[in-house]
Amino acid sequence: MYLCAVLKIRLWNATNINLNNMKSSPFWSKVRKVLINQYAITLYVFAILFLFVGEHSLIKQFSRKREIRQTKNAIEQISAQTAKSQNLIQSLNNIDSLESFAREQYHMHTEQETVYVVE
Repeated sequence: MYLCAVLKIRLWNATNINLNNMKSSPFWSKVRKVLINQYAITLYVFAILFLFVGEHSLIKQFSRKREIRQTKNAIEQISAQTAKSQNLIQSLNNIDSLESFAREQYHMHTEQETVYVVE
């Protein structure tokens, strides 16, 4: 009980800065009452905890969502590359297509041929 009273007095003294021109205005006195209200202070503390502190804070949730999005994009790229490779493997089952692939990709040739690479 005594600790609560001391904290309230210290809180009041800390927030009761020389605001001479603001004290006369009824608007600022209402604003000060709302901001210093014990329920409002509790709300501020929980808002700070919710936003910045803890395992389930909003900042960490946003970073996790970004990481999930990047992982999904990587999965899509790898899936497309895998499908392309599967199509290439199926097309290389024939010896003629395998020979044409080797000639085009690796510039292979027979001993009687001369290969000119034009890009």
